[in-house]
Amino acid sequence: MTNVAKTIAQAIAGDEAAQCRLYETYYAAAFRLAYLMLQNECDAEEVVQDTFVYLFRSLHHYDAERGSFWAWLRVALVSRCRNKRRRRQFALVSLERLEAAGRGLSDARKATNPAAVLEGQGVRQAIWEALQRVTPGARDALILRYYGGLSYAEIAEVLGCSRDAARSRVSHGKVQLRALLTAPDRDVVGEDLAWLANAR
Repeated sequence: MTNVAKTIAQAIAGDEAAQCRLYETYYAAAFRLAYLMLQNECDAEEVVQDTFVYLFRSLHHYDAERGSFWAWLRVALVSRCRNKRRRRQFALVSLERLEAAGRGLSDARKATNPAAVLEGQGVRQAIWEALQRVTPGARDALILRYYGGLSYAEIAEVLGCSRDAARSRVSHGKVQLRALLTAPDRDVVGEDLAWLANAR
């Protein structure tokens, strides 16, 4: 039995310390994902708390044979984020807040050149703003793939679709992003979009 499995068994038995350990283990990753999807710290915190409350009440339904605890948490979290987003309009997040919540699309090679850093920030901001205009299903798939680092199988599980549908959503999202970023009114250099063409 793994440490996580032992902790879950203890949490099911009512051990509050075990619940705290689960919370502490997965909170940062859950918050980061919720923040990327909702673009609001308060909303992300609310959804993460709601998700943990739900999971702790439903621990007896958790089946390790069907996937990891993180996978189960992720499915519940993304579902709640999507519901929250449907209920409200949301403002664009600033680049600084995005980077504070998680890793950005940074290029470590340019980090020592101030002009390149400023240019890179402009490109990241343009990409993030364009991402907000991509259709919701494709946007979620892109966030999960490129910000969350999930495989197509994991995206399919989180979004409740087939692996092929997940791959298709990512592909359609990349097409939409490229069209938005290469529109005549955009000032994004073509080489800065090379990652989009090569992204898998």
